[in-house]
Order: sequence, then C-alpha cells, then structure tokens
Amino acid sequence: MDLKTKTKMKTFKILFSRFCVDLLIIALIILISNPMTHSESDQVFADQFDGNYPYVKTFKISAYYSPLPCQEKYTTGSYEGDIRLNGSGVNSADGTPVYPGMIAAPKTYSFGTKMDIPGIGLVAVHDRGGAIVPANSGRGEYDRLDIWMGYGDKGLKRALNWGKRTVDVIVYGVNSSITEEIYLPGYDKSESIANTCSYKKVETKPVKSVAPSSNSSKLSYTLQLGSAGYEVQKLQKELKMLSYFRTDVTGYFGPITEHSVYKFQQSQGLVGDKESPGAGLVGPRTRDRLNEIISSREYTQKLVAEATSAKNKKILVQKDNNNTIIASSD
Repeated sequence: MDLKTKTKMKTFKILFSRFCVDLLIIALIILISNPMTHSESDQVFADQFDGNYPYVKTFKISAYYSPLPCQEKYTTGSYEGDIRLNGSGVNSADGTPVYPGMIAAPKTYSFGTKMDIPGIGLVAVHDRGGAIVPANSGRGEYDRLDIWMGYGDKGLKRALNWGKRTVDVIVYGVNSSITEEIYLPGYDKSESIANTCSYKKVETKPVKSVAPSSNSSKLSYTLQLGSAGYEVQKLQKELKMLSYFRTDVTGYFGPITEHSVYKFQQSQGLVGDKESPGAGLVGPRTRDRLNEIISSREYTQKLVAEATSAKNKKILVQKDNNNTIIASSD
C-alpha cells in the first residue's frame, strides 16, 4: 500500500471517528434535553423525574360513572349502593360539571393537568377520590387515576368494559395551549346531562291488605317515578297528612308525588336541591325518616287511646234529686 492510500485511509478513520463522536454527543444532548422520561415503577420514576414536561408515566387506571334511579341494573344491586360507591357525579372536586373522560387523580396532580391516555384521548384532571392515591400511600406500585364514563346504564357498561388497566400515559402538566379531545366509543353529548334516561313504570310489590295494625302504615319498598300500587297509596296518604301532597291519592307515583317527596326530603335535611342524589326518590333514608314519623304518631295515638280507655273504666255515678245513686259503671 502506497503512502497516498495510507494517508487517505488515515484521514477517513479520523473523519469517521469525529463523526461517531459528534453523533454520540448529539444523541446525549437529545437524551438529556428530551423530558419524555419513562419508568417501570413510580419509585424509579420519582428518582428519575427532573420536573420537566411532558413525560411518560405508568398509571393504574380504573373507571367510574354516575348512577340514575331508572337503570336496568346496578353494580351493587341498587341505586343507593352505586351512589355510595361512585358518588353523585354531578360536579367534580374543583366544581367542573362531570363530562366523559374527566380524570380523578391524587392530590399530587394539580387540577387542570393535561394527560394523553390511550383509548380515552387528551384529558384533564378535575376530580379527587378516596381510593385515588399515589403509589407511596402503600396501595400499589403505580399512581391511581379514575375516568368518568357517563351516566346510567351506558356509563356503567362503559366503565365495566374498561375495568382496571395499567397504562402508559403522557403527562403534559397544566397547559392551556393543549385542547382536550375525547374519543370514548359510542359516546353522545346528551349523556353528559343527568337524568336523561327515560323512566319506566315500575310496579312495586303489592302489600297484602290486612286489618290495621301498628305497622300497617309503614313503608317497606323503594319507590320512584313510575311506581304504582298500594305502597304508593300509603306514601301519598302520609305525605298528605304532612301537607306535602295536596291532591287525590291515586296509587301512582307521578311528577306531583316526586315533587312532594323532594319537598319532604328538603325539610328533613336529606337533600340539598333537585340535583342531589336521591332527590324525589323514596330510598332507605327517606323511607326510614317517614317510618319514624309514622311510628311517633301511632305511639302517641296509642297513649291517647289507653288514657281514654282508663278514664272510661272509672266509676261513673249519677244521682237523682234525692241524692240516690241511680246508675254506675266500671
């Protein structure tokens, strides 16, 4: 190999080495400056995160919905049970009305934090939850998120289909330049309005007519718009005695009965307004309060009857003009 060839090869090696060094430097610069950090656990992530956005993080994500009193089925078997499990779902913790894709996150994530969740879209944090906690609380390896999926049967079905998933999420922080974009399958905007499902007429189990007893006036069943039967008649009679129901007793739970129940609930501090969970519905709490009032009244009536009977048993004496006893009774 002549000198000229050797010189060319040496020059090439030098240039190639410089190129490799430059490429390595560029890669390191990109790696250092690129904040899209990813980790396999929250502890590893905490050690790596430098406070820059966006970044990629793994979350454990569940789903929730807002129950309606007219659903065909419930997770817990009842409207009241699902309310306790999911909450009323009208407004989020920061006051934002619930909407599909809205996120409940631990307090370590500020309200308004934007996230890109596969299968959900670009979303924001607006809610909290007792079980929605960071990993360092000892309840799991990853921070928890919860996604609101809608109202009623459709929301429940969507939440059940999601279940619980471990998902890699891009977190953008609080960023007003990023617009939310939800793409939940089959979602319609009308679902974001509460109580949009049509009420079905629900025949309550009739109470067998028996001779009056101390329990004959008490309520035994959950009643709602569309219910009908003897149990509704008892409800209407009781509300009428309390001056909340001011029309004929029909045995059908219509809008007038619903409003009467709501006004009674309000007077007893059971609900705040018509948007409150269970407003206008005779569930366990409302039924128990009505039965307390019925029991108190019936007990008072019993005492009065006993006192009257005792009085009647006293000897009654009548005398004629000569002061002679002409009649007595015990």
